[in-house]
Amino acid sequence: RAEQQERRAGAAPMPMVFMCAGCRRPVGDTSSWVSSDEESGCILLRSAAASVAVDPERKVSKLPGECGCMVETLFCSGCSRTLGSIYRCTSRHLDYKRDLFCFSIDSVE
Repeated sequence: RAEQQERRAGAAPMPMVFMCAGCRRPVGDTSSWVSSDEESGCILLRSAAASVAVDPERKVSKLPGECGCMVETLFCSGCSRTLGSIYRCTSRHLDYKRDLFCFSIDSVE
């Protein structure tokens, strides 16, 4: 018993799952965690679950400080809720977001 407890203590923690705030389908987990951006209210992941769809149409971001950034919108394939975006072209100060899944903290649980 003590041996099992030691093994569990040394094991990596289980990943936390992020779910769509609309229909509760999984959209990602902490195993692909990169960081969070409190200023823009998003979490950044390297990958997303199959229930996340990407709109192939690129749009120019209209958010303050993101002039000229090209983004693709992320949405839930279950309920069509907008989840965030992927930055495909960024200004130098936002290069850390390029090609990452940026989920709005208001759209996930």
